[in-house]
Amino acid sequence: MGIKDLFSSSARSKKKLDRWIRTATNPYAQSADRYHAMQQLLDDGSEDALVGVFKRFTIASTKSIEDEEEKGWAYRKLSALGPKVLPAAKRFCIEDEPSIEGRKANIAWALRIVEDVADADQEWDILEALLERFPPEYTTDPTPKQQMLTHLAEIDDPRVVAILARYLDDPDENIRYQVIEALFDIGDEGAKDALIGRLLHPDEDSVRLKTRILEGLAEAGWDVSDRAEALAPHLGHEHALSGGKVVRR
Repeated sequence: MGIKDLFSSSARSKKKLDRWIRTATNPYAQSADRYHAMQQLLDDGSEDALVGVFKRFTIASTKSIEDEEEKGWAYRKLSALGPKVLPAAKRFCIEDEPSIEGRKANIAWALRIVEDVADADQEWDILEALLERFPPEYTTDPTPKQQMLTHLAEIDDPRVVAILARYLDDPDENIRYQVIEALFDIGDEGAKDALIGRLLHPDEDSVRLKTRILEGLAEAGWDVSDRAEALAPHLGHEHALSGGKVVRR
């Protein structure tokens, strides 16, 4: 086999792979055709092919029941591959692919697979790549960042609180609110200063965020006596300071 034949064979394989991926991610294709395309990609088993299966999670087909069944099938098949699937999962999660042709960012399914098959070090390797890919900065589509933070908040690890606290400065109000909820759900008093800092931040103009922080402080019962003077002007009509703690009036 000559060099020309090798390149020709490689080109044919890539063309076939691209065709299967297009079919697997076509929301208007027949369900049976998408299943067939995904199975062909799984049989191929290469990283490119497995990334193609992950891309099935980025589209919603025209029939909602079929859509969920197909995504569930893809989830089970990918999880069954074990750690072999992790390089493709990582690449899928961090690749910069625009939302075109009906595709939308969706890494939640991939993170479920990571949770299923990765050990702690492997999971953190992917999370650290995601944290670098989706920092607390403006982005046109916050969906993957929201999904990343949801996954992170469910991990029992001492690093989580400090990482979440960084996203209290995210430009997106919904991201900030999500992080506030997560930090109070975790209940680690180590987040107290960061939460109070967000409440007192001169650029924070969201009433719902400020109210949620005050409610959370009241529910947690944390001692805020060292910040009482700064907090007093921000208590509004529904909260007060009593015994060094925020309380409901």
